[in-house]
Amino acid sequence: MRVLKLANRAFAVLKAYALSDLVRSRGLFYGLMGVSLWILLFTLPVTLFTDPGSEPGFLSTHIFTGIMVFLFYSVATWDWAAEIRWMINDGRLEYYIASGSGFLPHYLGIMPISFTWVFLSLGVTYLLLSLVLTPPVLVIRNWVLFLYGFTLLIMTLLGYALILGGTILSAGASGAIIEFLGFILPVATGGLTPLVRLPQQLRILALVTPFSYPAELLRHSLLGTPLVLSIGEATLYGGVYALVFFTLSILYFKYQLRKVLREGVRLTAR
Repeated sequence: MRVLKLANRAFAVLKAYALSDLVRSRGLFYGLMGVSLWILLFTLPVTLFTDPGSEPGFLSTHIFTGIMVFLFYSVATWDWAAEIRWMINDGRLEYYIASGSGFLPHYLGIMPISFTWVFLSLGVTYLLLSLVLTPPVLVIRNWVLFLYGFTLLIMTLLGYALILGGTILSAGASGAIIEFLGFILPVATGGLTPLVRLPQQLRILALVTPFSYPAELLRHSLLGTPLVLSIGEATLYGGVYALVFFTLSILYFKYQLRKVLREGVRLTAR
């Protein structure tokens, strides 16, 4: 019975968000238009300044992979973490806490919407790259490594969203440190660029964060991009980092939630 109630609540959230975000506000049309413009602004400078002797298919696939990782981080930021802000502003957070119903059904409802946006955006990315450059060569060279890297990516994204959401719970805003963590580190530590192309100092920084390993493993399984570590080291360290990061983020979120129960919910900027 409890599982059925959870499923019903999750479906109600999914239906409400699908109607409001994708249908009634024409969010699907305007959202994909915005994504198309952003992808063109990102892609055209790369094609203008690339080495004429480079393989177009490799370049197109490299751009596609970078955009894929960036889109997933954007979802973790704006769909999962920032949802806490809207819950506070709309009074839903206090209801979830007071009723004891928790956050799980809500996020089970919005996550299909998030992944729908990501995959639609990737479809637009593939189409635009095919028109502007050449179709990306999407050949998964190692399925096991690809699925492992994707699992690490989801764990890292959930951990990051919990940290950002917990900070919003506590302070009503994400804060400068979390902004740095969320928007600079994933890019600077290999989210868009292979570690082999980064300066040595930045490469060392990347290897002590959990953000670089999923992107490296995904790129290697799709493009065969050289790793700065052996596959064994990358999979081991990546798994440990993702697990530790995810565990600490859960503890941090629970701590901030207990703090809210003692001190009340902070006001947030709309």
